[in-house]
Amino acid sequence: MNGSHAVINTRNKGGGTVPRSYNSETAGLAMTLSTLAYVEENRIATREQMIDEINAGLNQAGYESWKVAWGPALNPDRSNMMYAARNDETGHLAVSIRGSDFSFWLNWIEDLATLVLVPYEEFVPGIDHSAQIARGTAIGLRQLLRMQDGTQSLQAFLATAPEGTPILVTGHSLGGCLAAGLAPCVADWVGGPANLSVYTIAAPSPGNAAFATYYNTLFSSPSGHSTAFRFFNSLDVVPNAWASLGTVETYYPPLLTCPNDITTIIGYAEQAVGLSYRQLGDAAAGSAVELPGTLIPPFAQHRGRLELDPFEDALFLWEAAQQHACTTYQTLLQTPLTLPEAARVSRTLVALRKQGPRIQPLNPQ
Repeated sequence: MNGSHAVINTRNKGGGTVPRSYNSETAGLAMTLSTLAYVEENRIATREQMIDEINAGLNQAGYESWKVAWGPALNPDRSNMMYAARNDETGHLAVSIRGSDFSFWLNWIEDLATLVLVPYEEFVPGIDHSAQIARGTAIGLRQLLRMQDGTQSLQAFLATAPEGTPILVTGHSLGGCLAAGLAPCVADWVGGPANLSVYTIAAPSPGNAAFATYYNTLFSSPSGHSTAFRFFNSLDVVPNAWASLGTVETYYPPLLTCPNDITTIIGYAEQAVGLSYRQLGDAAAGSAVELPGTLIPPFAQHRGRLELDPFEDALFLWEAAQQHACTTYQTLLQTPLTLPEAARVSRTLVALRKQGPRIQPLNPQ
């Protein structure tokens, strides 16, 4: 590879690439795959409906040759979802993990026991015991590893791929955090990280400094270039969990002051978490990619008050939600606008065309 943005044998007619190093085409593919992982959120859909909607979304975004090949699989309470797609022309694979509502990090603060660190060696035996991840992340990983597509796990599915098949692992928000935790498992299953790329989007930090060192080293090529990339909006609060929570308070002033009650919650979490967590990637090495965010209106100028103010909280959380949204990241990454709801409409239209007209026109005679 020549330079940190080199691409090796990644162009394909169907749109989308799985390179050995960062490039905008793969970022677009990862963003689309991550967005379409939300197709089942907030409703009960059949596996066939989810497959049709994801495939329709990929087609609409210009990735015609990418189709669902495994899954989508869900855990028993449907809180976690994961699927794998394959490029029919190149055979490349991609694993996408669904994220969570942007406020999950505030919810987790309510139960800081979830953020207690546990050894990662449970998932990849033989690594140093000091590499640790959040207990909540470990719980999510266990859920992913137990998921099955019928009777087949993701590990069993990947074992059927030809040796050396390029694999992309991706996810947005909590999905990105879990993708970072899953990627070393995938490397262990397929015999090493040589053919893996990891693109996480808007993800919080999964673990401590020892895990970050292990992860960054694992996903570095022999020439020193990273094969794992973390994308984050400079105004998105979620990637600051749990390594840099204090930064959240600086994002929106002077247009919007961080409300005092949210500042209190952040301070409490900072005390509880301390300096245990470390974000993945390195900006200097190009593996932590900051996307320059801009404030999203509507905005009025609001000053913080000593008492609780639900209106100020709502404004702050609204702005935080917009900065974290998939559509905002699609704009920042300059990728095709993809909405799970649009994929659902497309899937419905295709089904109606297949059925043909249900009502025969009246005979004018």
